[in-house]
Amino acid sequence: MPAPPGTVAAMGETAPCGCGGTRQVSVSEFAAGDRHEWGVFVHCAGCGHTTQECGDGELHPRLRAAIIAEFGLARLRADPEVNRPLRVRLLAVLRRDGLTLAAAAGAYALLTGDGLTGTPVEMELLGKRLTAAGGTVTVEAV
Repeated sequence: MPAPPGTVAAMGETAPCGCGGTRQVSVSEFAAGDRHEWGVFVHCAGCGHTTQECGDGELHPRLRAAIIAEFGLARLRADPEVNRPLRVRLLAVLRRDGLTLAAAAGAYALLTGDGLTGTPVEMELLGKRLTAAGGTVTVEAV
């Protein structure tokens, strides 16, 4: 029996299956070029049914929470002095992600301050885009 929608749990967690058995859930995310891809794998120990769902793009909030629970957060930082001459270019990268000008300015302030946080792959991909625009950034585990 497939996992009902919205039952994503962190890797190693379990959920009941319709057969009365227990489903084991695992989640993953990875970068494929410049795309954010993710996967959910569910296996029931009782009936042996297995499902896998894969996709790309923005993560569903429950899937994102499960990935953060399993893999933690990453922090993306940019030195304010080094990146100041590139501010407009870096803001343009943030705007391409759909942020308003005000939100992009806030994200830039965080980026050059305490840092932006997200899933490891989210920060890796944003870091690559900022670097391609000439920025100098670092990604670290939180």
